[in-house]
Amino acid sequence: MIKRRTILLVLLSIALLTGLTIQAANQTLEVWIMQTGNPAGAEKMFAELNKEFTKAHRGVKVNVSWIPWTGAQQKFLTSIVGGMAPDLAELGTTWNPDFAAMGALEDLGPYVKKWGQGADLLPALVESATYEEKLYGIPWYAGNRSVYYRKDWFAKEGIKEFPTTWEGFVEVAKRLTKDTDGDGKIDQYGFSVNGASQHEFMPMIWRNGGEIAINTDKGWKATIDTPEAREALQKFADLYLTYGVSQEGSITWNVLSSRKAFETGTQAMIIDVAPLVPKFLANPNLKDNFAVAPVPYFKEPASFIGGSNMVMFTQSKRKTLAWEYLELLMTAKYQMAWADAVSFFPGRVSLLGDPKFSDDPYLSVFTGQMKDGRVYPANPQWGQIENARVLLKMMQQIMMGKMTVEEATTEAAKTMNIIFGYSED
Repeated sequence: MIKRRTILLVLLSIALLTGLTIQAANQTLEVWIMQTGNPAGAEKMFAELNKEFTKAHRGVKVNVSWIPWTGAQQKFLTSIVGGMAPDLAELGTTWNPDFAAMGALEDLGPYVKKWGQGADLLPALVESATYEEKLYGIPWYAGNRSVYYRKDWFAKEGIKEFPTTWEGFVEVAKRLTKDTDGDGKIDQYGFSVNGASQHEFMPMIWRNGGEIAINTDKGWKATIDTPEAREALQKFADLYLTYGVSQEGSITWNVLSSRKAFETGTQAMIIDVAPLVPKFLANPNLKDNFAVAPVPYFKEPASFIGGSNMVMFTQSKRKTLAWEYLELLMTAKYQMAWADAVSFFPGRVSLLGDPKFSDDPYLSVFTGQMKDGRVYPANPQWGQIENARVLLKMMQQIMMGKMTVEEATTEAAKTMNIIFGYSED
């Protein structure tokens, strides 16, 4: 009787284990990644990653979907409402707090604590993924902005070094704004003052010792109407209004416009991201004639850090499996492979010192600014402020001379506080 019972228990255990194996083997991990400028390179990296992961998780499948940035937020919302959210996904840093606030994202704090690598994550992006003191995303990759400049034009003007102060930067921009063909019209401009690119002018506030918004005991409050913020925005606008170092149409320019001007030889300096380096190196007219430098500052260095975080959705029924996939994605091997594919930077601090970056005359400038990295307020309403173009309208009103800096920032701060739900009462 005992022997028979033992056999039954063994058979039952085998059945249970077999069932669990079949269940595990039938699992498909859904991963959503934003489309990149190098789809072939991105797909190749994920193919290698998935091959390694599925080899260690026999029978498990990984389905990677490539999501266009345009309309991505609505796609995520639709999937959440329909109960069809992916297990893991890439989220833009400014989206992270919004989805965390709606309860769509899993708290990754306990996973990171067990992982033991949390101290190596880029602090600025950790801040972007933190909501109400919980971590709802892992910094995957980062990007910031530096100044691209025509070093051949600098040499022609006898300018030996790139300026480190704002005053010096203004003087150089003025010297490089000129009529080169003698027809009485300016055809070379010193700097592109883009009125439709907030990532260029908003960090000026940090560089002047100011803040964009602060978290108070009454909630988030706009601070772009403070003296420090106003002074910084005025200095940026003065490049256009007072010194005339940028084309008239740059009031409505974004980075695509200034890139084109730089490539076609009408712009001496622009502020832009690292993925342009390989593009400019491949351009016969630019490859030997451009260099990169840190953005000059007023009182303290600061660099806006964008990029993406990886998140896990609360709807996932495969959270352990999803985290194991995320752990593999965050290893040095795949962090560096992704950096190669998309020309951005790893989300792990220790990797920023890799010779790939530190020994490169261009990329080292970007990584050098990472230590002073800042992000926009980690607030669920920040996306609404960007979608409503509050800050872009503010700067364009200033550059068009329709409002003073005081008037434009007062109006923008009021709008921001309404969106934040802030009240002094």
